[in-house]
Amino acid sequence: MSKGKYYFSKSLEKGLKILSLFSRDTPVLTQSEIARTLDLNMTSTYRYINTLVELGYLEKNAKTKEIRPSILCLLFCANLMRATDHLRMIKAVVDRIHRERNITIDVAFAVEDAMVRIYHRTAEEILTYTLPDASKNCLHNTALGKAYLSSLPDDMIAEKIEGMDLVAKTGKTITDRGRLIAELNLSRTCGYAVSDEEYLPGLVSIAAPLFDPISGLGVGAVSFDFSVLEHSADDIQARYGGLIQETAGTLSKILPLERDRS
Repeated sequence: MSKGKYYFSKSLEKGLKILSLFSRDTPVLTQSEIARTLDLNMTSTYRYINTLVELGYLEKNAKTKEIRPSILCLLFCANLMRATDHLRMIKAVVDRIHRERNITIDVAFAVEDAMVRIYHRTAEEILTYTLPDASKNCLHNTALGKAYLSSLPDDMIAEKIEGMDLVAKTGKTITDRGRLIAELNLSRTCGYAVSDEEYLPGLVSIAAPLFDPISGLGVGAVSFDFSVLEHSADDIQARYGGLIQETAGTLSKILPLERDRS
């Protein structure tokens, strides 16, 4: 037996295999589904799942028993993402624009009702705001979220909006589903979305969706963020509408998406 095999952890292997079962197409699983897929007995499966729940990487619905990755798991994955060659390429694009334009830039992936930020640059010597690394229930009130939603097919947009709690973060937040759909249609036509103090007072953002170049599906967004002391929403669209679309197109070509999961 090789030294590598001797020190191989079967328990860790099983835990990682459980986490790897979750994907865009399979965001929720049950214990029996996990046991069947990995050919494990129910007792062992329960122990592995419970360990991951206790560590905070999985969430288990007490009523339905459905299991899904947690926000902590998303942040863990985002941190791993920050160490990859793909991120270094993303950083090169974002850093160049930041250096040339001195603007605040966010790049984020969408996971269910959350936007998970993978890279951020803040404008120097300019009043701005920093979003959390993971923002839940923000698809309707941030430029990042609205840009991502606008990239989806109509049936997926309708399904997501139907299940959303349209919380009013500010007096300008869109809380009417019909109005939100109308704005998403406009964003799809323009190629970008705008949030005019809808997430935070004083924050104006413009964002464009990131697409998987293989499937063509939207997977996230990139945003330029400003203070209302710098620019109005109309000014931002006139100055940065073309650049945000160009940036999103460039980033979409280098994202580590489905083709890297073999």
